[in-house]
Amino acid sequence: MTRHIIFASYGNDSCALIQWAHERGLEDVTVLYNDTGWASKDWAERVSGKEEWVRWLGFTPARTSSKGLEALVKERKGWPRQGMQFCTLWLKIFPAAEWLDANDPDGEAVCMVGVRREESRNRANFPEYEKASENYGGRDVWAPLVDHKSTDVKALLDRAGIPHLPHRSMEYFPCINSNRTDLRLLANDETRIAEIERIEREMGVTKNGKPRTMFRPYRHMGAVGIREVVKWAMSDRGQYSPDDEPESGCDSGWCGI
Repeated sequence: MTRHIIFASYGNDSCALIQWAHERGLEDVTVLYNDTGWASKDWAERVSGKEEWVRWLGFTPARTSSKGLEALVKERKGWPRQGMQFCTLWLKIFPAAEWLDANDPDGEAVCMVGVRREESRNRANFPEYEKASENYGGRDVWAPLVDHKSTDVKALLDRAGIPHLPHRSMEYFPCINSNRTDLRLLANDETRIAEIERIEREMGVTKNGKPRTMFRPYRHMGAVGIREVVKWAMSDRGQYSPDDEPESGCDSGWCGI
């Protein structure tokens, strides 16, 4: 029987949550990873290693799978946008809902997430406990680290023997919410850049003749296409106002932890 389900991307916050649950002696814990099919090239190895750690703690690792981002954007004839983030819905929420129905059909488990209010303005008012959340099939959702600071997270990771990452989870990378710092990491992944470039080319143009690009040009000083966006990210920061950058992350509580 699963009493607690930790939703983990195996980034800093979700690893801290796993360690927190271990230190509190929680039992019957499953740690669920949503495999979006869009992780960075090194993330799969990290996930496998952290699943071994989860087993060592006495918890049970599990995964979902999805149709993948490329199939999704081609099906939708467009990339996800802020305010229209169907990526989270189809790559994480729907697969998780299927997993929950199959593994907790009575809806008795408590779902746990590593969201912290300090992370962003979007999450500043995230509730610690939510009864009967629609996003989790009517199950209760618990975010016990909501008031933890980054120093608290680092302390939990130190006790777990896990190095603190200098970036957010890369389970879905790049994300449409990626800022300049995130996109500078992408500059080292020519395989992913070429993949995005190919998808953008195959997506063609809108009825107005505008290329269907992953990132909106107006948010990146007119940069059109992934290679130009990476050039924007690598340029001198002094050329751009901070207001030109999208805030990293969204308010769903599903991503980047």
